[in-house]
Amino acid sequence: MDTEERRNERRAQARASLEALLEGNRRFASGDPDGAHLDRAAREALVEGQAPTAVVLGCVDSRVPPEVILDQGVGDLLTVRTAGQSLSGVAMGSLDFGVRVLGVPLVVVMGHTHCGAVLAAISDQNITGYLGDLIGEIADRLVDVVGDKDPMRATGGNLDATVEALRRYDLRSGDGDPAHVVGLMYDLASGLVTVHGDDGLLVGS
Repeated sequence: MDTEERRNERRAQARASLEALLEGNRRFASGDPDGAHLDRAAREALVEGQAPTAVVLGCVDSRVPPEVILDQGVGDLLTVRTAGQSLSGVAMGSLDFGVRVLGVPLVVVMGHTHCGAVLAAISDQNITGYLGDLIGEIADRLVDVVGDKDPMRATGGNLDATVEALRRYDLRSGDGDPAHVVGLMYDLASGLVTVHGDDGLLVGS
């Protein structure tokens, strides 16, 4: 398989993965999730290795567990969670592992409404220590994308800026194929996610 064929196949895989996540979220929001329970045989099969369909960078907020919100099971997602989807510390290494070592073609950044880290970043609080460093990273991202302190604009701006930052990092598989990076915004009230930049994966985009 030549490079173009391989990349077209990875693109198709990324599209199918994104569509499956959106379908799973609709099941979750409607109150009728599959549950994705793992029987013994499936659990034992995972001992031999993992093959997640997507890498998800989400927030540490306890109200936003990606596997539950997207109605996925054990082994389906490689999940990295940091406050406000921060990219500092070990986050980038974990994302790189999913793409480069496991060959996952889709990276999803999942933000959410009422994000405490984003609210702290646009506040006048003087936060110090490790948390201060993290909040400072988010605040720096927002400087160029948000001109005021509106919480909704800041939350969306943080998500969009994180997606763009990851695209600039140019995460690639071991074969050198770039990962598709998309954004999802989760609404705490409705339970639904909306797509922020699908990287041309969805039909009609």
